[in-house]
Amino acid sequence: MNSHNPNTQNPESTPQNALDRFLKAQETIYPQALKEIRSGRKQTHWIWYIFPQLKGLGHSYNANYYGIADVEEARQYLNHPVLGARLHEITRALLLLPDGLSAESILGSIDALKVRSSMTLFDKVAPDGIFRQVLKRYYQNKEDRLTLKALNIPEEGLLLGAVAGDIIGSVYEHYSIKRTDFPLFSEASRFTDDTVMTVAVADWLLGTDDLIPSLQNYVHRYPKAGYGAMFQQWATFSNPIPYHSFGNGSAMRVSPIGWAFDTLEETLRHAAESAAVTHNHPQGIKGAQAVAACIFLARKGESKANIRTYVEQTFYYDLHRTCDEIRPDYRFDVTCQGSVPESIIAFLESTDFESAVRLAVSLGGDADTMGAIAGSIAEAFYGGVPKNIRQECIRRMPVDLLSVLHRFSERFMCQ
Repeated sequence: MNSHNPNTQNPESTPQNALDRFLKAQETIYPQALKEIRSGRKQTHWIWYIFPQLKGLGHSYNANYYGIADVEEARQYLNHPVLGARLHEITRALLLLPDGLSAESILGSIDALKVRSSMTLFDKVAPDGIFRQVLKRYYQNKEDRLTLKALNIPEEGLLLGAVAGDIIGSVYEHYSIKRTDFPLFSEASRFTDDTVMTVAVADWLLGTDDLIPSLQNYVHRYPKAGYGAMFQQWATFSNPIPYHSFGNGSAMRVSPIGWAFDTLEETLRHAAESAAVTHNHPQGIKGAQAVAACIFLARKGESKANIRTYVEQTFYYDLHRTCDEIRPDYRFDVTCQGSVPESIIAFLESTDFESAVRLAVSLGGDADTMGAIAGSIAEAFYGGVPKNIRQECIRRMPVDLLSVLHRFSERFMCQ
């Protein structure tokens, strides 16, 4: 049977963000493709535009014409009201097939490889969702190496302290835990608004955009990351004004500033600037400055004793309590004054990166944000994030966010 080719244009002359090429190709064939997957056996030729993969991985006309240009086009595909819905529907159909079937028996050996490539691509746009489930069920959770290579996903050289604390703490944000021997990662572990806003600040410091547009842009790109109601509303305004918040949102996103400047004075000034666009209450600004100062001092080699003394004398936080003293009566608290000192104490009491995050989460409060704060300081003090934790975080992160964190690290952390 000849390959289905509903288009006759030169593939090199076709804009790669023109998703209409997929709509046209799927117009008559999609119901048939869905029927075949539901039956457990692919029989006709439609793989290129039903399960698209990155351009350049195949050499045929269809592989080129229907190749996804880059991560941004993959995101547009997923967000498209028709194409994204169909991709989810037919992917779900794969997962609803009876146990015991292999990808090869359903798709054929060659198309099984193409589907693995497609699932790898879209999992890197929307991690740990339905596409990861297909990789787990049919491919032993092994991603397509050529797709990963083409995406150029970094394995190291990343600003990941806050991200790791956020992902580890995400499971316990609404299910507080009061001990340190909890699983670091589970199937439910994910990045939240702490990570997204950290990336937005890093992107601002890289000069991609001004601060307010950068924050708003990332909220638009990741609207379901778990933002506070007031911040979510602020992000929709064309001319947003600060809302006098003293929530810990200013502290959770500030870690890039602790790395980006050569003096403590510059660090404090930019930390205040990063907070004031939303959290212009004195406590909101103080929380951001305290965390940024801790990171700055830690990366400059100051001792924990000196860091404690500086923070206590400058910001009037009581850092002479212990986690064991705090833990019994501590409750969920999203204010800077009620969570930043405790997160810093978790770092001060830690022996390595992992123990800093474990201690912060174990207090039973706003676990993802407190993990992010403690993790961001611990990363600077202990010289990075351990490989096993780093790998788990990278797997759960979309490639566009990783790219920003990698560029930030190369510019500000590798000097």
